[in-house]
This record gives sequence, structure tokens and C-alpha cells, in this order.
Amino acid sequence: MEAATITIEGLEIPMSVGTFEGFRGWVATLDEQSPRVSFAHGRVHIELSLQDHRTHGPVSGEINRVVSTLVRDFNLGRYYIPPSWFTDVAFDLSTEPDGFLVLWESFENGRVRINPERSTELLGSPDWVLEVVSNSSVKKDLHDLYAAYEAAGIREYWIADARGASPLPRIFSASDSGRFIESSPDTAAWARSDAFARAFRLTSFSDRAGLPDYRLEIRTP
Repeated sequence: MEAATITIEGLEIPMSVGTFEGFRGWVATLDEQSPRVSFAHGRVHIELSLQDHRTHGPVSGEINRVVSTLVRDFNLGRYYIPPSWFTDVAFDLSTEPDGFLVLWESFENGRVRINPERSTELLGSPDWVLEVVSNSSVKKDLHDLYAAYEAAGIREYWIADARGASPLPRIFSASDSGRFIESSPDTAAWARSDAFARAFRLTSFSDRAGLPDYRLEIRTP
């Protein structure tokens, strides 16, 4: 007898996806064109809707461009963008963020390693993670992934949200107790990152086509 599945908009989802091991087995069958899915805080998230080209793609692209350049210039570690994936079995966490960083020392001390059976998946938790909020990911990014990233000991979590009047890069750094503490922006909207020892600000403008675009600025204290 074939395993029971449900089909949503052409995507076949096995009933076993509700368990962590079932979810991981299903994810291993997906290709790069599949919807973004994650297992975090005991919940499965499947994003079938397209990302908003005004408030998601340009934001994630700009932050990934600037931060990955910073990582490379200072030789901090390895920077990953989708479709790269990480799974932390100890915390039932498996997801594909909008961007994440693994410091060299995290590879060297065994905190993170590449899955020998799936080269696009890392095992363990990265040091820094980015999520860009869309209408379909609010609960996932602000609640479920927040709780999962905090529990997994991720050093810093950035949440970027450009759906409102002003783009908001919220920076959460792990405290000595392991709980996230948000960096309070100053009056000029600069927020400090402990992971990079710098302040960042995300501003918006209109490009030559009149479409919204974004610029991530860096300030060294």
C-alpha cells in the first residue's frame, strides 16, 4: 500500500510530514524549484505563494549582497543563500533561511558540518540568520523560527520587514542567558550588530523604473 499523501496546488505532501523525521525524508525528495518549507517549533511551514518582488526579493538581495561582502572581506566564514539548508536534529529544526552565516570556527569545532548525503544541507545551527518577512511568513518568522533559533543557540537573528512605511531591520543578539535581546535603533534608525561589531541601517528609495529598492548601510563605531 502506498503511503498516504495530500496534494495542494500540485504539491504532494506525505501524511508523515508532521513528524521531524518524516519531514526530513520528504524534504530530501524536493528539488530547487519546490516551495520553501521548514520545520520549526513543532510546526511545518509551506510557502506556496510567490514572494513579493517589491518587499522581499530586493530586501533579501541587498542584505545578502552587503553582508556576504563583509564576511568575505574579513574572512569570517562561509555565507549561504537559498537553496542552502540547515538542520539541527537536537532541536527539531530544519529550514531554508533567506541567508545565513557559519563562522570558520563553527566548522572547525564541529558545531556545523556538511551533510555527506545532501550537499545543500548543513547539520547543526549557523551563527547568524536572516529572514525577510512576507505576508505568508509573519507567524513563522516572528514566532516559530524566533523561538527555534533562540533555543538552538544561534548567535544573531535578523528580521527584515519592508511591508510598512519604513523598512525595519530588527537585530536580535543572544545574551549570556541564551535569550535574544533586540538591539534598539538610535534616532537615525541605526541598529548595532554584536556579531559584526558594526551598526546597520536599511533605507528605501525608488529606482529608475519607479520601483522600490533598498540600501543597507554600514557604520563602524
